[in-house]
Amino acid sequence: MLSSLMDSNHLTASELAYLSGLSAQSTSNHLSKLLYFKVVTFEKVGRNRYYRLYNQLVAQAIESMMAATYTDLALQQRRKPAGFKKLCYARTCYDHIAGHVGVSILESLSKQQILITERDHLEISEKGYQWFIKELDIDIRSVPPSRRALVIPCMDWSEQSYHLSGELGSILLRCMLDRRYITKADEYRTLTITTSGLRFLQQALEIGGLLEPHE
Repeated sequence: MLSSLMDSNHLTASELAYLSGLSAQSTSNHLSKLLYFKVVTFEKVGRNRYYRLYNQLVAQAIESMMAATYTDLALQQRRKPAGFKKLCYARTCYDHIAGHVGVSILESLSKQQILITERDHLEISEKGYQWFIKELDIDIRSVPPSRRALVIPCMDWSEQSYHLSGELGSILLRCMLDRRYITKADEYRTLTITTSGLRFLQQALEIGGLLEPHE
């Protein structure tokens, strides 16, 4: 049920029941507990309640738990449905990019010192501020303040490494969607990298060898 909300969707109880394979009563019981512990929240539109994860920190915790229990990728892949390889290649993790592409992006940003380690945590460098202006026409310094950190590494369950989360991860996802470097696929949470997106990743981020996976 929680996994169904990991792409920042707002879903009704009926939709969650369908996606989770649970009865309406069981879904209602689960939602009551999740609301009580502030794992999910909802917005009321007309007669319907639209549920979502309480915040980005909850999504990060879910992704970390999935990574901790995902110990044998090769064995589990044999039991996964069609579309699993694409999910591992590029997907949303709440409001940022995850999977092989997401991990590759963070590795490149660190390698190019667009992001640097200061006092045991990642920060955007002066070079990084200029890079975002040049490559994406975004002045990060002008972004309205947020309660969450600008840069947060988030453990990726399929890659067993970190991808970019935090406000910067959210900005990057929105920008790449707006520019159609990536598009949301029909499959659950899956992202498709467009031709212009591959060019951006290869040229601006110096990420080589990124090809769309084949089933």
